[in-house]
Amino acid sequence: MLSFINEIDDPIVQRDILDLNRRILLFREGKINEESFRSLRLARGVYGQRQPGVQMIRIKVPMGLLTFDQFRAILDVCDEYSTGKYHLTTRQDIQIHHVKLEDSPALWAQLEASEVTLREACGNTVRNVTASPLAGLDPDEPFNVLPWAEALWRFFLRNPVCQEMGRKFKVSFSSSEADTGLGVMHDLGVLPARNAKGELGFKLLVAGGLGAQPAPADVLHEWVPTEELIPIAEAILRVFDRDGERTKRQKARFKFLYQSMGREALLAAIERERAMPSGAFPEVAHEEHVPAAPRVVEVVPAPVGHDTWRKANVMPQKQAGHFAVGIRVPLGDETTARTRTLLDALAPYTSHTLRVTQSQDLLLPDVVEDNLPVVHRILRDLGWDVLGFQSGVDVTSCPGTDTCNLAISNSTHLSTVLEHMLEEEFPHLMFDRNFSIKISGCMNACGQHSLASFGLHGSSMRRNGATMPAMQILVGGGRRHNGEWSFGKKILKLPTKHVPAALRTVLIDFEQHQLPHETFADYFLRVGDRHHYHLLQQHVEGEQDELFLDWGSDQPFKPQIGVGECAGVVIDLVSTLLLEAREKLDLGLDAMKEERWGHAIYHAYAAQIAGAKALLVREGQKTNTYADILASFDREFVATGLFQPEAGSFSAQVLSYLGGSNTPEFAKAYVDVATSFLNDLDHHASSNSTSKAS
Repeated sequence: MLSFINEIDDPIVQRDILDLNRRILLFREGKINEESFRSLRLARGVYGQRQPGVQMIRIKVPMGLLTFDQFRAILDVCDEYSTGKYHLTTRQDIQIHHVKLEDSPALWAQLEASEVTLREACGNTVRNVTASPLAGLDPDEPFNVLPWAEALWRFFLRNPVCQEMGRKFKVSFSSSEADTGLGVMHDLGVLPARNAKGELGFKLLVAGGLGAQPAPADVLHEWVPTEELIPIAEAILRVFDRDGERTKRQKARFKFLYQSMGREALLAAIERERAMPSGAFPEVAHEEHVPAAPRVVEVVPAPVGHDTWRKANVMPQKQAGHFAVGIRVPLGDETTARTRTLLDALAPYTSHTLRVTQSQDLLLPDVVEDNLPVVHRILRDLGWDVLGFQSGVDVTSCPGTDTCNLAISNSTHLSTVLEHMLEEEFPHLMFDRNFSIKISGCMNACGQHSLASFGLHGSSMRRNGATMPAMQILVGGGRRHNGEWSFGKKILKLPTKHVPAALRTVLIDFEQHQLPHETFADYFLRVGDRHHYHLLQQHVEGEQDELFLDWGSDQPFKPQIGVGECAGVVIDLVSTLLLEAREKLDLGLDAMKEERWGHAIYHAYAAQIAGAKALLVREGQKTNTYADILASFDREFVATGLFQPEAGSFSAQVLSYLGGSNTPEFAKAYVDVATSFLNDLDHHASSNSTSKAS
């Protein structure tokens, strides 16, 4: 079953995969409860889907960068364990569906043999680190950010600081001040910048987010030296881990913590946490991207429509004579067979690399100008030459009701309908990268609808006692002429069958009244949301029977909303928490053996928190944040004399790591204190149970 495990060089990765396999067996035997198991599998990229008995597997593609060989490895597991299809996501991941739970460890091992991982693709972790598709290639970039993006995602992979936070944490890197990596909607957005002396550094944005309550990111630092990036990021994660909400899921994202504490308090907390880093930070060297030479340069006549294709799908790189070719993938959905054929045909003429984009497309970098005609011919002959890469006709959509538990109305079929309408009626939009359409199946914004010129999220409406599928319409998101971003404003809710006509109305109105050089976001700010409300009111009514059918369905609409898994779970079972505390301590002991002192200390920190939470949960005390746990344990157990820490308080005992150092002596002393504390907890829990039983 795990035949590829011996091809993995890293013993930590091997152990991780074998542990998942062991936990699956224990779960099937009923020896692990569902809530605890769900948290573990999510952090390994194994996600429940709408159809019972199968899983969605999210494959992590940091910065969207893939070699052809890595892509082929993904295609292989798609064929062996899934349906021969895959999905490109808006966060530069690749998802495959309908995988058996028992097959996930073998699938993971097979990918890791090609240096592709599932680890932390889901769950309350640092998710996939994304980047501008043109990073390293962008003519407008001050320098290549990819070496730092690479270092950051590797540093936080399996890092105990960010394994079980209150919610997920998302990081993006942009190639320039234009923020094409969408830092505005991320927990941490990183933009390259040079100071007055010309030194390399980063502008840092924090606390952005979409969902039901979208918030634009705030500027934390206008400029910090490049070597400060990862230490600041780690400190932010420590603050989020300790002070972030853990019980109220809808308030657990970092943006809500930031809104409650503010910039100055966050800066102070960052300095507090930097007093004790979890380990040595990687040294990152400035390195510009150097295109690999193609094996073959073949000068052929330009295919019919070559100039139009170049205008719609090709971008010049900063490297002279090289171009990035956009490959539009409608809905982000493709088959393994078509993709293998494409990779084989392109291989001689390219650098054997591809990039997954936030628009659910692919980008082929480093094509020399002489090879553009032959690359165009290959794409045309194989049916991959759809025009309008990242343009107004390139609609972004999450999978919606096709596979997701949370989706309300269908997003994928509607996307196809809108693309066909736009290509027929507004073909000039295939050259417009300022106008965008994005659709999510629900308000959680996997389709990033708040950032769209014309955004939609799934909903429903009641009419004549029956329910019809609907879309909430948002208008005016996107980048303005001055480079700043706007989030879309909610206008009204429409039956899904009326959405194409509504989009047509909005576009005609814009094109009739647009001022020179005015983006749609600028136009919306000028005319306002009431203008668009009155404009779209005409599309609300209608009694025809087809309004009660969703796009792509011939059955009457019936909302079927399940339980989502994006945020992981909160586990409140005392026995489970005590077990998890022991497991965290075991991880700390393993880290001690491997001489990873900082990791050992943080595992011991988390073990004490989990153990204390178990007793507080049993007493019905507040455990919303780690800070609450520290204070509540002191009040309920230390002040009453049930526990007597040598440090005087539980808070002082746990937070003593801030005054320590990453040395074997301090790590051993701290882990020993945690071990003694958990032993005392076990004794207290067992004696308390005995007294209650008697």
